[in-house]
Amino acid sequence: MKKRNWYPLDNAAKIFPAVYSEKRPYNFCFSAVLSEKVVPEKLNAALNNILGRIPTFKTRLKRGVFWYYLEENKKPFRVEEEIPDYLGLIDFKANNDYLFKVYYREYKISLVCFHALTDGNGGLEVFKQILLEYFLLLGKKVNPDGLIKPKTTPDNYKERTDNYVSNYKKAKVRIKSPKNLAHSDGTAFDYEGFGLITATFRLDDLKAAAKNYGATLTEYLAGVYLYAFFNTYLKGVNTKKKNVCILVPVDMRKKYNSESLRNYSLFVRVQREYSENFTLEQCIASAVEQIRKGCDEKVLDSINHFNVSVEKNVLLKIVPLFLKDIVLRIGYYFQGENLQSGDLSNVGLVELPKDLKEFVKDVNFSISASHTSKQLVAAIGYDEKINVTFTRNFVENAFEREFISVLTQNGEAVVVKSNYWEKKL
Repeated sequence: MKKRNWYPLDNAAKIFPAVYSEKRPYNFCFSAVLSEKVVPEKLNAALNNILGRIPTFKTRLKRGVFWYYLEENKKPFRVEEEIPDYLGLIDFKANNDYLFKVYYREYKISLVCFHALTDGNGGLEVFKQILLEYFLLLGKKVNPDGLIKPKTTPDNYKERTDNYVSNYKKAKVRIKSPKNLAHSDGTAFDYEGFGLITATFRLDDLKAAAKNYGATLTEYLAGVYLYAFFNTYLKGVNTKKKNVCILVPVDMRKKYNSESLRNYSLFVRVQREYSENFTLEQCIASAVEQIRKGCDEKVLDSINHFNVSVEKNVLLKIVPLFLKDIVLRIGYYFQGENLQSGDLSNVGLVELPKDLKEFVKDVNFSISASHTSKQLVAAIGYDEKINVTFTRNFVENAFEREFISVLTQNGEAVVVKSNYWEKKL
């Protein structure tokens, strides 16, 4: 069978080429801190080795008559030394047309992905394969232990399929759009980049705190997000926009036993209207109720049904791409990013083979902010710790301080690191 050299974008990816810009880079990043200094030549070789078995990553973005698509990229991939604004817009042309970057700096390796390629959970699987191949090339004896697919695994159709379409079901549960939304804001940086602050906690501490509220860790963090947002931006402020809504991604792979390395997440909206008498308990209770209702199979199928139905619309299909770009941008403003105050993404606990953990001291996860969704929170667990990373595109960091203060109210130990972007570089 002739190898396929192009791929249609998955359902979630179709919007990103139309709306991304310097103010909306739509990137996310996984970083690993290693026990040994990075050898750039070996890392570069590792990337070019594994791209042969991840065909959707060995691609470039192309404009068709009606849709964007991914075409096989035959150029070599080049790793680069980390830059200060590594979460910023990827210059595809300067990157040999690839839609992702791999950076290194002393003891650190980072994978930065444009969201049209995959989502957080898909990107994490690719990142683990990069680490595995890198250490194998260094001559380390690493047994994947079934947690990472080795480079010898053949091209798997299940990894590159669009599961939004393959698992499309007719379902209709009415989902109300939030109104009068409040958004975070502050003094814009006078240079390009994002402020990043990472707070590291003992995983068991935060799990115990969540359990005290009858919540999962994600539900707990979502409730804290609401509470910190109210305290930072709405308390004591006379404003008509008092409804706060955050998006919490749901990994659909677990629900449909999917192996996809493309986008396969849907979102739950967690919202609450501000009142003077709000409490942390009320905010967490709201998050628990809404996330559990939002994760109901019928609700998620309804969201997927709506999204895929738009793609299947006959009229939209025949609209030329240059007009489709305009329609998608307008639609995204009113029905997409503008209907959220921020994002909270928890990719869960990273499991690495025992042999590999010896060389990986820590793992982090972060997401680029945008000019509408200006404040994002990303969480990842590794080796009995959880890293909570805040991203913003303005100077003030009061929200982060409030959020961390709530998480440490029971005396939990915390280590806070920052890129000090609020100070002129």
